[in-house]
Amino acid sequence: MKKRILFFIMLSTAVISTIPFTANIKASTKWITTKSVKKEENGVKYFAYISEDGKESWIYRIKLSRKLTKLKLPEEINQAKLTRVGYGEELYGEGHDSYENIFGDTIEPWHGCYGTLSNDDKNKRAIQQIVFPNTVNQIEAATFTGMTKLKKLEIPKQITKVPAYAFAKCTSLTKITFAKNMKSISSNAFLHSNKVKTFCCPKSNKTFAVRKGILTTKSGKTLVLVPNRMKKITIPSCVKIIRKKALNGSQATSIIIPKSVKKIEKKALKAKKITKISLSSKNKVYKMKHNCIYRKSDGLLVAVLVKTKKINIPSKIKVIDDTVSVMGKIGTRNEVHIPKSVKKVVEYWMFYGDATIYFHGMKPPVIESQYDGNEFTALPIYNSVYVPKKAKKTYIKWAKDRDGLEWHDLHTF
Repeated sequence: MKKRILFFIMLSTAVISTIPFTANIKASTKWITTKSVKKEENGVKYFAYISEDGKESWIYRIKLSRKLTKLKLPEEINQAKLTRVGYGEELYGEGHDSYENIFGDTIEPWHGCYGTLSNDDKNKRAIQQIVFPNTVNQIEAATFTGMTKLKKLEIPKQITKVPAYAFAKCTSLTKITFAKNMKSISSNAFLHSNKVKTFCCPKSNKTFAVRKGILTTKSGKTLVLVPNRMKKITIPSCVKIIRKKALNGSQATSIIIPKSVKKIEKKALKAKKITKISLSSKNKVYKMKHNCIYRKSDGLLVAVLVKTKKINIPSKIKVIDDTVSVMGKIGTRNEVHIPKSVKKVVEYWMFYGDATIYFHGMKPPVIESQYDGNEFTALPIYNSVYVPKKAKKTYIKWAKDRDGLEWHDLHTF
């Protein structure tokens, strides 16, 4: 049973990991990937492909023979202007479950692998600045992951998308200047780049703006991303939507949510170091009780702040799904008490493998899944579980009916 769940999760991760690549492929350009060309200058060897029309080049790999503090990418290769940088989706093959950065390092964020101790390590670690020619209009996922000495970043003017993990684990990076043509950015583009404290966005950008140091949409209605090093987050009063994983990688310790916020998307507030959260009492959509934020209209649990060993989910909560933001650190010593008011659990268990779970209802909640037959993904089988003594048989049947699970670690109170 557990193997089935693990396989399902790994399969889902692999599928999800391919999305940023596919979304970033420039369909209008066709590349000759059967023949690689090389260019070497200043101790840097570039491996590239040329487009079918011979007008564009794509650097997919770089090898360094010496230490450089500045990596200046060439404007052209074989007289074809450089437009694309990074190891692209076409090169991975079907069913890949990892990335590669520009230096050929394997990148697997879900296993804590960011390429910081592999190919050309000593040489790439010396690079403090990357200079792009203005011809570059596409960067692949994870291209510059693990460049631990990179300090400042100015994204090329023609870039419209900043994909997944593009500059993750760049641990010296402090300032990011976005491109004037940027239209989308992955929430994990700068994951674990924890010194990033400044976002800059040109006024000419039609999609984004920076308000109070936070990246928002041009209108200011949607909070997009928060710099990782920002300790105290005060969400601007114009914000109505907090985008999915907007605090991804955030080192913030406190957050203030104004009355203007009407929608908090999936895991939008998730951050491990938050100890204090303030939600305006005038907010008409959300309410906070017992360090939990929930939606008033349907009792959906939105966020949980872990401050004490015992976490009491409020009795107003009716639905728990996989969109919940857990703020702070949670472990097996924490107790999560689920009230009888919770009638439905949707998809993956929000405290999967972490806390000890106490169900207080005599009747187990209904489990729903977006995939028929996979309702077991919401069962807390990796947690120690406590249920009312008189309801033990009911809960065991509840579990067994979903894939014949035998619940060995079930306790009563």
